[in-house]
Amino acid sequence: MTARRLPILTALWAVLLLALAGCGPSVLRQVDPALTLAPSGFRTEANHWPDTCGSSGFAVMDVYDPWEPLNRNIYSFNAAFDDYFMLPATDVYTTVVPSPARTGVKNVIRNLNEVGVLTNCLLQGKMRKSAITTGRFLINSTFGLGGLFDLASNNPKLRRQEEDFGQTLGVWGVGNGPYFVMPFFGPSNLRDTVGFGGDFMLLWWEMKTVYKTLGINDNWNWTLGELAIRALNMRANIPFRYHKTGSPFEYELVRFVYTKKRELDIRK
Repeated sequence: MTARRLPILTALWAVLLLALAGCGPSVLRQVDPALTLAPSGFRTEANHWPDTCGSSGFAVMDVYDPWEPLNRNIYSFNAAFDDYFMLPATDVYTTVVPSPARTGVKNVIRNLNEVGVLTNCLLQGKMRKSAITTGRFLINSTFGLGGLFDLASNNPKLRRQEEDFGQTLGVWGVGNGPYFVMPFFGPSNLRDTVGFGGDFMLLWWEMKTVYKTLGINDNWNWTLGELAIRALNMRANIPFRYHKTGSPFEYELVRFVYTKKRELDIRK
């Protein structure tokens, strides 16, 4: 190769390399839009169990729920009602009313509820629990100033009992029936919903008797106030918060836990 051709070949190689470089893939800088979004709390709407088909390990947690579409809608309604009404109202209640006063309110309500507990203990034939509940009611209604102080619980043998008409129906052999989410009140089933109605009627009769004994004849306003206080007291003493369980299957989780708890309540 002569010296005159060397610069020409060198120039041709340079042009060729530049052309090949121009044909190579270009690198684009792209930013994931999700990285620019503000962080949000964990919450998912896709909360259905995997299809068990009777063989998956999830099948053990299945609950008879033929009204599931309706129940899920009611569950969503209850969650919204809780977030936008009950929790703000409860926050005001717990902020304005001092803790000792709230404890007194809780004790009075529980003492009034002893009448329903005693009735269901008797209907179930549980004499020991009936005796305990009677003793609690007498002690707290007298020495506890109408239930303001729960003195009976200081005795380990006089612990508060939990019985309702739904449990009574279960003891009598009535099955759960379909799972049902009660508007405002949450998880239940057909049997316990009927039982809730029975407990409510008994409470209405009890409070009507109390008002009459106190000489209060026009008790409509008192009844509304009492129901509001009961609702605030109940919500203030329930730690559960919707969409805060950390489970993507919250509906199924609540359904399962409620069903199993009620089974244990009836057996004890």
